[in-house]
Amino acid sequence: MADIVVKKVTDSPEMKKFIMFPWKVYKDDNVWVAPIISQYKKLFDKKHNPFYRHGEAEFYIAEKNGEIVGRIAAIKNDLHTETWKDGVGFFGYFESFNDQEVANALLAKAQEQLKIWGFTEMRGPASPSSNEEYGVLIDNFTDPHVLLSTYNARYYYDLYQKAGLTGIKKLYAIKFPGQAIKDKSGERLARLRQTVVARTGITFESLDMKKFKEAVTTFKGLFNEAWSTVNNHGWVPLTDEEFDVITADLKQITDPDLVMLARVDGKVVGGVICLPDYNEIFKSWKGKLFPFNFIDMFTKKKTITCLRIVILGVLPEYQKKGLDAIMYYEILERGMAKGMVWAEASYIVEDNMPMFKPLMNIGGEIYKTYMVMEKNI
Repeated sequence: MADIVVKKVTDSPEMKKFIMFPWKVYKDDNVWVAPIISQYKKLFDKKHNPFYRHGEAEFYIAEKNGEIVGRIAAIKNDLHTETWKDGVGFFGYFESFNDQEVANALLAKAQEQLKIWGFTEMRGPASPSSNEEYGVLIDNFTDPHVLLSTYNARYYYDLYQKAGLTGIKKLYAIKFPGQAIKDKSGERLARLRQTVVARTGITFESLDMKKFKEAVTTFKGLFNEAWSTVNNHGWVPLTDEEFDVITADLKQITDPDLVMLARVDGKVVGGVICLPDYNEIFKSWKGKLFPFNFIDMFTKKKTITCLRIVILGVLPEYQKKGLDAIMYYEILERGMAKGMVWAEASYIVEDNMPMFKPLMNIGGEIYKTYMVMEKNI
């Protein structure tokens, strides 16, 4: 058997191998949607990606006979350490053929680097943090690979376990079948909305694209106040620069009717950011943004069937008042009015009951499970 060589990425040709390797792993996978290459490259550009203002990463590729057979990154996230005050370092961007020896070698290399940095636990996959792709998909490899969600080969979970990693936390993706919810619970939810509006005076406003920067500033504060370490395993606040880059990248596919703020007495108390699932369009592109592909974004938008709920949050003092449930129902109705027939919200931490209860109350169902893995080092 050929020796496995794991080496640190040190030049542009090796980084190109690292970046493009997923196209080899998933070349026969009919579910995987390739990221847009031009955007994907920016994730690994330490000058462009603001994660590297508070984090570090070392990238590695595994080769056999000069051919790449796997990749991984060892990741140091100072913002996580400051937030949680633990000894956790991360691995991420893991991809491999179904070869346990390759997986073992890659994970050992990441572990080695994390130990050099002084960490006592290795957790992941986090690519590069819990605010992006987090956890390994462990079930349902047949439903669509939705925009801004994690997808991986079905054998990764087994590779991790055999390499000595243990699952420590489940994360769920929730599916909302629009018409089924309306048929079963529409009248009840309409009455709930009427009651909550009468009791709280809550109003909803859509995104004003002319005030995009102002809205981004509002959502920054809302995100970092509404989410907390209490119910969200691994949560870390987004920096201003990270939020700016994320929203700037998503601006061209944003539908202002699907981005909504909730106010009570003029105060912003909640918000939701949703996107049409453009992965339904991107799937045929194979990651390449040709001119005619770009036209698809406009001509095929009305064919999109899924609404991707990216962020929904309510300030702590307004939680458990029914606001989140009626916000989910409001945004689901808006999506259905645009021809979308179902929605996905992810990821939801398994023990985050304040989030789970309203999701289940309006008819959501768990349809994908991710697992966060960890190992003592």
